[in-house]
Amino acid sequence: MFPYSDNLVAGGRAWAVLALVVLLSLINLPLFFVESWRAAAISTLAFDPLRFSLHPLVESYTLVTASALHGDIFHLAGNCLFLVVFGRTLERLLGPGLVLGLFPTLGVAGFLLHWALYPDSAAPVIGSSGAVAALMGAYLPLFPGARIRMVVFFGLFWKRFTVPAWVFLPYWGGLQLISLALGSQDGVAYAVHAGSFAAGVIGAIVWKTSYPFAEEKLTAFTSTSFQKV
Repeated sequence: MFPYSDNLVAGGRAWAVLALVVLLSLINLPLFFVESWRAAAISTLAFDPLRFSLHPLVESYTLVTASALHGDIFHLAGNCLFLVVFGRTLERLLGPGLVLGLFPTLGVAGFLLHWALYPDSAAPVIGSSGAVAALMGAYLPLFPGARIRMVVFFGLFWKRFTVPAWVFLPYWGGLQLISLALGSQDGVAYAVHAGSFAAGVIGAIVWKTSYPFAEEKLTAFTSTSFQKV
């Protein structure tokens, strides 16, 4: 089951999100085909909790650079899909400059939560899942009434349907928490997802309540954005 769009259509193309997808692809695709490059990139740029515990200042840059790397083409494609679905509406509301400027740091809260839980782990953590999870978290309080367009596959067949954002996003966030609590061993850093998602929710609430004219801007945006589904 995958989201592929929402019903918020106003504001034109999301050029910042498109640029991020292209940039992530340009960084990662060569690494998938040259193993020595991939190994060097992970050794240098991935977030390593144990190394961060030993040298937090020296290794602090990896809290940002780790979001640029991905394990394989499916990891990259999945993150880019979710980035497009949830990032483009946020870009239309907040502007491309803010999205481009903040995206590299959006996974930091998640990486720090992962480190707090597993400070002795030597397993490198990579991927923009944390940054994308922060966008998903921010989407929830800003557009709870939006409809998320989904597709589910049954072998060679598929079915399209929609669910409200206030249903899908808490469901997704809850799955991350459950997997984290159960100590899932599938190689996914669920703490990064959960921590970043929570940070996104908090950040969006702060923006709504503290930024001058935020409510007026949000109301004006949503009043012209919804498309019937």
